[in-house]
Amino acid sequence: MEGSLTKIERSRIFVIYIIAFFVIFFWAAYEQAGASLTLFAAEQTDRFVLGWEVPASWIQSLNPFFVVILAAIMPGVWNLLYKRGIEPASPTKQAIGLLLLSLGYLVICFGVKETQPGVKVSLIWLTGLYFIHTIGELCLSPIGLSMVNKLTPVRFASLMMGIWYLSTSTANKFAGTLGGLYPEDGKVKTLLGFRIETMFDFFMVFVIMSGVASLILFLLSKKLQKMMHGVCLLYTSPSPRDS
Repeated sequence: MEGSLTKIERSRIFVIYIIAFFVIFFWAAYEQAGASLTLFAAEQTDRFVLGWEVPASWIQSLNPFFVVILAAIMPGVWNLLYKRGIEPASPTKQAIGLLLLSLGYLVICFGVKETQPGVKVSLIWLTGLYFIHTIGELCLSPIGLSMVNKLTPVRFASLMMGIWYLSTSTANKFAGTLGGLYPEDGKVKTLLGFRIETMFDFFMVFVIMSGVASLILFLLSKKLQKMMHGVCLLYTSPSPRDS
């Protein structure tokens, strides 16, 4: 493929590879919703609302609920920034999405930090996490397929779409590996030398992972914009999740 590409086309495709790599970290942390976060909701969250206990699996519905609400708001936010000439470009939006993911986990870290064994935390902490994560998703997800479509030469569009989805597939596999670090009584788990004994330790893994990925992508954003060679991915209305 490389021999049939111009220098500009190769540069643009390289941007897709770089962004796809960072997307892995986003979805690996985000997809804990269907695994460790649901387990946390079942075991360590006070789910009683007006005397009725909300099923743990229902807590995940907070995300689509917030998507419906925020999807009507986010285009207006981007459009307002666009009119003022300060809307962030595509790579920066992706970095913002990762940063919000990190902040969402940081919120729940505060919720579990001082919790005594056997004491359940308020549902408000998970609600806050899902709210922040949904905003992050709407910053990152809608521009994914649009970016691939605009940066890829038409003759390689299908191939690059496949590579983009391969990154989300890898993210889900990674999500399962990270979910296996969920704390268990009597077991000490480690990740790169970091001991995971409590829920605070577990959630801090995602705070650090997403935060570092966000920082690196922020630092690379200007360079990536130059490598896009004039392809502008600014105001983009949210569309169904491309993961």
